[in-house]
Amino acid sequence: MIYLKSILAGVAAFVVTVIISSAAAISFMTHYPQLAQRIFPAQPFDIQWGAYYSPYFPLWQTVIVGLLAFVIAFIWMVTRASARM
Repeated sequence: MIYLKSILAGVAAFVVTVIISSAAAISFMTHYPQLAQRIFPAQPFDIQWGAYYSPYFPLWQTVIVGLLAFVIAFIWMVTRASARM
């Protein structure tokens, strides 16, 4: 039961962290496009109707932040539960 609660707390922390960091990245891209082009490089796409550039969304960075939040929440819940026993 301890591990189930810890996993659920970790998953909740992962989801919340990924949503917040993704919203922050999107907000940063829309409000500061020149600076976002330097931080998140553009990817060229060509679909035979003309090439266009799309800013690179930092997906793997947000997932790493979410995994870090999962690990911290999981370890915190396990150590807190084992300290009560």
